[in-house]
Amino acid sequence: MKTSHRLLIGAVAFGAVASHATAQDAPRLTLIRDDVTRNLVRSLISGASARGVPTEPLMSKALEGVAKKATSKAITDAVRALEGRMRKAQELLGRDASVEEIAAGADALAVGVADKTLRQMRAAAPRRSIVLELGVITELVARRVPREKAARTVLELMARGATPLQLTALSADVQGDVAAGLKPEVALDLRGRGILSLLPPTPSAATLQNRPK
Repeated sequence: MKTSHRLLIGAVAFGAVASHATAQDAPRLTLIRDDVTRNLVRSLISGASARGVPTEPLMSKALEGVAKKATSKAITDAVRALEGRMRKAQELLGRDASVEEIAAGADALAVGVADKTLRQMRAAAPRRSIVLELGVITELVARRVPREKAARTVLELMARGATPLQLTALSADVQGDVAAGLKPEVALDLRGRGILSLLPPTPSAATLQNRPK
């Protein structure tokens, strides 16, 4: 196939995806009253859709800015930055990652969770959602737990088969301890050891991969 034909087909495909994204998001775009902001957001969302990035979180981010009466620049900068984090999260978590996982991964990157940690979390549970675990590590790092320590703890809890209830309790308890004045890393040590003491030894890789959420 000639290069010109390939480019033409690619342009048509891009236009079809962008048009679909615009049509799908049109009702919510009308909530953005400022014409300049609305057109910029539409362009960003269409471009993201063409690159295979989920657009729902981007639209929510734009409307959040509108609700806060942010400037056009602030809104579009926030949407653009989120789109970049989502692309990175999708790359780290894999093309099969759900919209929720990509959004949670983007949140984790935003607070400073390392790229390698997202890869390790996906490798630890390649066949199930890790939205909860991503949320827990994001909250821990946001509470100023050193990111390496937070990563080690969450990954060990995943390997040992911690339940959603235990993971949720860890996040809430550390948050409460920090609010009460305990150092973040000390709080994580205390709560993490408590949960680990209740868990069985690390299972085999095959068992971990097939463990239901």
